Amino acid sequence: MPDPVHENEQLKLQLKQREAELAILTGVQLRLADRLEVQAIYDLVGDQIRTIFDPDVVMLSTYDPLTNTVEHRYAIEMGQRIYAPGHLPPGGFRSQVVEKRAPLLVNTNVAELAVQLNQPTIAGTVTPKSWLGVPMMVGDQVTGILSLQSVTAENAFTDSDTRLMETLAASMSVALENARLWEQEHLYRQALEHEFAIGRDIQYGFLPETIPQPRGWEIAVSLKPAREVAGDFYDVFRLPGGQMGLVVADVCDKGLGAALFMTLVRSLLRAVSNLDFYARSKSRSRHSCEDRLRQAICFTNNYIEENHGKTGMFATIFFALLDTHTGCLKFANCGHMPPLIVGVDGKVRALLLTGPAAGAIRDPEFTVLEDVLQPGELLFSYTDGLTDAENVDGEHFSPSRMLPLLKGGERPGDLLANIHARLEDFTLGAKQFDDIAMLAVRRGESNGQAQ
Repeated sequence: MPDPVHENEQLKLQLKQREAELAILTGVQLRLADRLEVQAIYDLVGDQIRTIFDPDVVMLSTYDPLTNTVEHRYAIEMGQRIYAPGHLPPGGFRSQVVEKRAPLLVNTNVAELAVQLNQPTIAGTVTPKSWLGVPMMVGDQVTGILSLQSVTAENAFTDSDTRLMETLAASMSVALENARLWEQEHLYRQALEHEFAIGRDIQYGFLPETIPQPRGWEIAVSLKPAREVAGDFYDVFRLPGGQMGLVVADVCDKGLGAALFMTLVRSLLRAVSNLDFYARSKSRSRHSCEDRLRQAICFTNNYIEENHGKTGMFATIFFALLDTHTGCLKFANCGHMPPLIVGVDGKVRALLLTGPAAGAIRDPEFTVLEDVLQPGELLFSYTDGLTDAENVDGEHFSPSRMLPLLKGGERPGDLLANIHARLEDFTLGAKQFDDIAMLAVRRGESNGQAQ
């Protein structure tokens, strides 16, 4: 007769064991929720399987359906790591698990069945007396096999063990797929960051390495991209006859496309401006200067419209030619933020709009206007990323916050540094979505002639 007391004790022991196993399983699942590397997942689950089942052999293997091969990522026999050749067809018991997409439990006659199924053997290992394997699944596709072996006893594993292994396999499959996707995304991000780094280096190569500083003048510039590369830009370059080309521009888009477009606009403006259309004339007449400026703007506009009109991209441009001898400033303001001239007394006057953004339409009217920077006066040009910058409350930096920062007699470098400091204080780490380019040019207070 069965002993009820003994049976009750056995049941209690089994329940206690299952509670411990489930506790371990819960801990595994919680850890698998962390973002682990692929091999770390195999090691974690493999170690915990040994804790739960105490088998003689544990093997965790990936399965590649494209090549019909397995790779053993975790293999331990009698407490020791073993080398298990991989990248081979699964064969034997593992083939059954893959083909049927279901667990396989062999508790008796393992050696005979292994021969029938052409079970591969590893040199130096012992034929098991019990074998349990379960598939790892993603959707309806087998992605791996978890297997246990006992080399000492038949009937070493139960249906309950099979169900527990299936639960582990399901959790592991999800974790591995998440890890695979994360690693894939991580590698893609790394590649993208590398490409952006190259693009950033190339882009900054298009900006002037050093800013010319004509005698009697101070020039400062700043560029703060919202992303890895910028669509805003500045340019400062020398032209014949003591003239300086000054550019501040804003491409309508952001990111890599805008950066490529920026290099095009910058190159066109500089190249056409440097063409000597007036080689026969040594004079710096009003007509020749205006024509040089207008030619550069019109050629850039029409080239963009003809060759890149389908992109829908355009650029707002402030382009000026500064005569460093006289302070005369001839400019075209193509849809750009009005540049400002700050007097010695702190009074500010704005330079008017003279035409539409470049690249939007064919053969628009571009007017060239003129102003004169008197001794001590400062020209300040910027892109709308400055006044559109937001704080955490969604408030804009706005012209009302910018204008009080423009003080008479301030040096260009000090002005830009002060604006950046005030902007940082205002935004307080809020994410910005637009580039910021700035240019400040100040004529010295001496009336001497620039060289």
